[in-house]
Amino acid sequence: MIHLQWHDYGYFPYERELARREVRALLGVERYDVSDQGVHLSPLFDATLARRLTYFSKVFGASGAAPTTQALLEDAVRSGRPRQATRYSVHGLHEYKGKFNPQVAKAILNIFGVGTGSRVLDPFCGSGTTLVECAHLGAVGVGTDMNPLAVLLANAKLTCLATPVAVLREDFVRLSVRLKRLRNPSLPRPESDRDEYLRSWFDHGQLAWIEAVKRAIIATCPEHQNIFLAIASNLLRDYSDQDPNDLRIRRRSSPLPDTAFREAFESAAARFLDRVEAAQAVLGVVDPSSHALVADVRSTDAGAVGRPFDAAITSPPYATALPYIDTQRLSLVWLNLCAPSDIGTLDARLIGSREMKTKERKCLSEELRSNMLRLPDAQLRFCHELEAAVGATDGFRRKAVPTLIYRYMAHMRDGFASVKKLVRKGAPYALIVGHNHTVLSGVRRDINTPSHLAALAESVGWALDEALPLQTYQRYGLHAVNAVGAETLLILQNR
Repeated sequence: MIHLQWHDYGYFPYERELARREVRALLGVERYDVSDQGVHLSPLFDATLARRLTYFSKVFGASGAAPTTQALLEDAVRSGRPRQATRYSVHGLHEYKGKFNPQVAKAILNIFGVGTGSRVLDPFCGSGTTLVECAHLGAVGVGTDMNPLAVLLANAKLTCLATPVAVLREDFVRLSVRLKRLRNPSLPRPESDRDEYLRSWFDHGQLAWIEAVKRAIIATCPEHQNIFLAIASNLLRDYSDQDPNDLRIRRRSSPLPDTAFREAFESAAARFLDRVEAAQAVLGVVDPSSHALVADVRSTDAGAVGRPFDAAITSPPYATALPYIDTQRLSLVWLNLCAPSDIGTLDARLIGSREMKTKERKCLSEELRSNMLRLPDAQLRFCHELEAAVGATDGFRRKAVPTLIYRYMAHMRDGFASVKKLVRKGAPYALIVGHNHTVLSGVRRDINTPSHLAALAESVGWALDEALPLQTYQRYGLHAVNAVGAETLLILQNR
C-alpha cells in the first residue's frame, strides 16, 4: 500500500477535488481511499510521477518516504509555518494584483498531462504564474499580455530559473560594491516628461537614490538587469508619495519607510536570490524556452508563437477589471515602459478596462442597440437589461457599465476565436474566471462572468467540458479589498 500525505495546512474543498483529479491523471489510478491523513492506493504507479503532485507533501512506499517537489519548494519559504506558500521559487519577485494561485496552475497542468516538451499558451499571462509552473515541469510556456510591465516581470522570473544562481550572485556582488560607493547622489535636471512625472510623485532626495540604483543596475548587470530592476520596482510605491495601500491614485498620509531605499533594495535582492537558490536546489537550472510577449491575443498568429499548443491555461480579466495600470503607473514610467501621457491609452487598451471616454461610450451605445459586434442573444439581452437598469442618479462610470460589458464580451469572444487557432485539435483550455457585480439605480446586479464566457467560447466553436466552482474566501480570515468573491474553473476543449 502506498500513502500520499496531505500538506499540513487547511484545504479548500476544490483543492481536495483537484488533488483527486491529479492522482487519476498522473498516476492512472481510479480506486483509492481518502482519509484526513492523505490518500491510500495500490503501488502500481511511477513514484517519480507521484512526486509531481501539487497537493501532497510526501509519498510513502516500501522504500520509505520521499517529499514531493511541491513540498520542497514551499518548505524553502514557509519558515515552519503551517500555511500554503504562494511566493515560492520566483513567484514572489514583484507584487501583481490579480495574480492567481500557482498551486492551481500546477494542478491543472498535471491534470492536462503537461510534461517535458509540452507547449502551453497563457493568453493573459500577467506576471507569469502559468509560465513559471510550466518551466518547473519542463514544459514550454508562452504567454501574451498587453501590459509591458507584466511581460517584463514574467520574463525576468523565467530568466532567473534559467540562469545559475551563482551567476546572479556574482552580478549582485558587483552591484552592491557599486552601490556602497555612492555618496549623496544628486538628481539631474529634468529632461523629459518622465523626469517631471517622477518628481511629482517622489521626494526629490528619495528619487535621487532610486534613479542612482537604476543607473547602477543597468551599468553593472546588463544581461540580467530586468531581474534587479523588477526587485527595485517592487519597492517604488512604498517610497513614493502614492498611498501604498490604495489601488487608485491617492496621495499618502503615512510616513515614508525609515530604511533607506538602497538598503531596502539590497535586502530584497538578497532574500529573492536565496529563494532562487532554494528553487534551483530542487529543480536545477530550467530550460530557457518559455517566454512572454507584449501582444494582444486577439491579433496573435502562429507566426508569433510557433507550432500549435497542447493546452492553454489562463486567469482572464473580468469586466470592469482591477485598475492594473493605475496601480503600476510608477513602475511603468520609471522603467521607461510607458510615457506619462500614454498611461490612459494603455489602460483603455486592456481587455476589461473600465476606462472609457464620453464619445466612445456614445458610439458603443449605438453599437449595442444594433448589436454591431454580433454578440449571442443571451449576452446581448444581458447588456440590454443592464442598460435598462441605469438610473438618472447613476454617475458617468455606472452609466458606462452596459457598454463596458458589451465591449468586454466582444473582446473575449474574439480572444476565444484566436486561441482556438493557436492550439491543436482536442487541446484543453482552462480559465480561472472571477464572478463580479455592479450597482445600478442602487440595486446590486450580479455578473455571472463564467457563464457568459462559456457561452461566448461555445459561440466560436469551443466545447464546454466542465464548470467547477472554486471557493475563494480568504484562507486565514484576512480581508482583501477589491478581491473577486468567487471563481469558477472553466474547462473547454477544441473540438
